[in-house]
Formats: sequence, C-alpha cells, structure tokens
Amino acid sequence: MRLQKGRHLSSKRAECIIEGAGRILAHTGIKVTDPQALEELKHKEGIEVQGDRALIRETAYREFLLRQKGKKIPPDKHGSRLHGEASLYTYHYRDPDTGRILEFNRQKLGEYAAFVEKAHRIYPMNPVIPGYPTDVPAQLSSLARYQTAAEHCSGCWPAAPDSVEAAEYMFEMTRVMGQEMTHLPVYMISPLTLGGDAFDIVRKYSFRLSSFYTFSMPNMGVTTPMNLSMGLSVVLAEVAGGAVLVELLTGLQGEIKPNLFPFDFKYFNIAFGTPEKFLYEQAAAELTAYIRGEEPDYSSTNIHTWGKEPDGRTAMEKGMMIMAGALDGARRFYCVGTQSLDELFDPLQMIQDLEAITFAQKILDGIPEDEVEDTLLDEIEEGIASGFVCSDRSLDEYREYLDASLFSPKDNMQRWMLDGQKTARDSLKEIYREIQGQPVEYVLEDWKKAELDKIFQAALRQTK
Repeated sequence: MRLQKGRHLSSKRAECIIEGAGRILAHTGIKVTDPQALEELKHKEGIEVQGDRALIRETAYREFLLRQKGKKIPPDKHGSRLHGEASLYTYHYRDPDTGRILEFNRQKLGEYAAFVEKAHRIYPMNPVIPGYPTDVPAQLSSLARYQTAAEHCSGCWPAAPDSVEAAEYMFEMTRVMGQEMTHLPVYMISPLTLGGDAFDIVRKYSFRLSSFYTFSMPNMGVTTPMNLSMGLSVVLAEVAGGAVLVELLTGLQGEIKPNLFPFDFKYFNIAFGTPEKFLYEQAAAELTAYIRGEEPDYSSTNIHTWGKEPDGRTAMEKGMMIMAGALDGARRFYCVGTQSLDELFDPLQMIQDLEAITFAQKILDGIPEDEVEDTLLDEIEEGIASGFVCSDRSLDEYREYLDASLFSPKDNMQRWMLDGQKTARDSLKEIYREIQGQPVEYVLEDWKKAELDKIFQAALRQTK
C-alpha cells in the first residue's frame, strides 16, 4: 500500500494551490537579503525588483515547474526494508547509566557515533552520527561533526556545511573520504525570504556543485495563513520562488521540497509528533507529485516527539508514526533516538524506536509461505505421541515463525515477579550493554584520519 494522489488533495485543489503560489510570486515576490544578489536579479529575465523584493513573472514560475516533471529520487540502499536514521542536529545526550543530560563534546559524540555504528550491524538503520559537538567554534561545528562521523561510522557522513567558513574545508574533507559534495540545500526563511548561510554557500561554491534544493519550515497560522490550502500556496511560493532566483544567480538546477507544519498556540511551539504534522507532510508529498506528474514519493518520514523519556508517550507517538508511515510506503524513519523534537539523543530511545521499526517490518512481511507436506500424518502421530515442541521441525523452524525480542519478553505475571519485575527500561539497558560490548569493526585508515585532522586544524587557525 502506498500514498497516492487524491487522498488529501484533489487535482482541482492542487491546481488552485499551484495557481495561488504563482499569484504570490507575481504580486508579493521573494524578499532578498543580499544587496548584491538583488542587484544581479534586476537584470534577469522574468524578474522585476521592487525595493528588497524580487517579483517573479508567471511564465518564469511555470517554466520552472515544468522542469520539475520526471525528476527521480535515487533508490535507497535498504530497498523496500524499513530502517531508521538518527538526527544530525542534536546538541545534548542522556547518559543511560546516570540519567544525566549533558552536552555533546567531540569525545562523547565520537563514542555515541561508535555506538550507532555497532547498533547498525544489529538493527536496520543507517550509521548516522547523532548530533553536533559543542566544544568547537560554532561556525566549525558541522565540519567537526563530519570529521567525527568519518572516524567512527562506516558511511552516511554528513556533507552539509552550516557556514561559509566550514564549506571550503568540507570540500577538502569529502575529497579525502572519496565522497562528492555536489548537491546542497538552500533554506528559505519564512515567510518568503531568501538569504542566510546556506544561500551564501551555494552562491559562493556554485562552480563545485551540480544542483541544489530549496526547503523551508513554515508554521501554519504563524508564517502562513491559518488555512491548509493557502499555507501550501505560501510554502510552494517560498521554495519555487527561491529556486527560480538561485537558478538565475548560479546557473545550477534546482529542486523543491515543500512542506508545511502545524503550530501549537498553547505552548507556542512547532507541533511535531502529531497526527496533523503527519497529514500535512503527506499533503505536501501529494502536491509535489502533482507538480512532477507522478505518484507521491513518500519513502521517508520523521518520527519526532516532544516527549523527554523512552516511556509510554514516546513509544506511542513514535510507534504510531512508524506504523502509519510504513503502511503508506515510507521506508526510512528519521530521528530514531531523539526526544524533545531533536534537542536530546537518548540511546535507550534509539533502541526502543528500532524495536518499533522491526515490529512494523514483521507486520509488513506477512506470514511465511508453507504448504501441507506429504509427512503430515507421520508428524501428527509423532506429535501426539511425544509432543510437537521437541520435534525437529519445531526446533529448526521456530525462528521463521516467531523471532522473539529481548525487549518484548512473553513471561506471565508470576514469572515476571519471581524474576525481579524487570521493566522495559531494564530491557533497553540490557540491549544497550549488549551493543556496547560488540567489537569495533570499522576503523578509519590512519592516513585519512591524519588528513582530516590537518584540514580541521587549518580551519581552526583560520577562524581565530
């Protein structure tokens, strides 16, 4: 089963949203914070500059949308199997032994990156480093994160510089690691503003890139009207308008990733981890599909929560997102292990999330194929005489029919009480210790480690 066009947005409604975005771009336009970029845009066809805003004519907007048709998403190495991925944006972690919440420094981030690397050999997940170090200059934190990831994880190194200062050196680091950095984001500022570090990086290093994508995080009722269709028109205007302008300024090809997020007025906070966020995300995927002329690409989703513990709340919120997403075709689930949106990484939460992903995969897999064999009567007689539980078939094929999890023991109340009343957290800690006890299999070559350190030290000297 997969998400299809028409579930949330009819073709008529989608076209109204697309048309609405065109009206916004033609009459309101995109605010451009860089004076030099604004001056360049004055001389570009299809653009009219009024004050600090670039108005985009309908023809330029529609031509851009036509170029989006048929763009394909590269296949995931996991194929159709469900898998998790940690968040790159976390600054704090919870120590599973003491329960203390602490900031990541480079050493601790390396230790938890190594833990993720070990866990990905047991669970279905990509070995993504779970956060940022805080003991380096802020403008170099993404560079330090990349270096730490390369030293401790066998893949998925985050080639995403957060500052112009880090970008040049990250190109050098990715070269050492044999990784191309040719596709970077431009993060639009809601509402309808182009500017910031990501824009500056793409402009400065456009000669090294082949493409970019635009993304924004508009909150309905805060940076858009409190109306889903009008909100989607605003976000489409943001990402498409920004992409048109960046294409004209750089000559690169742009892609768009429209999305819209609900906002909780009671806590005045973005409402991740909610049914509404899930539904708005699907509606945005349908809108993109109408633009591309294909079925929605709903191969991934986030499993955020504002919960602060690996408890019933986080299990419910994340588990529901996993199962609902899986039933609609999502296969990659971002932010395993994160709590309080992505403020906190908890390794016990990561295990709980991965157990939920494994649970969902078993439901998707269905029951195994088998048949009534010629040995049926013989096995029935043997089973009646001595019991089926000790038969060769039961002992050999048990795991095919029920792969029991350490996290979900099937003990009854009496057994549980006699065994010390072990809690779910106790089971998570037991699995955590088991993963930590696994040998290190990935070791970065010494020459690469030395080269990465040389590059980082050069960047550090440059920022002082």
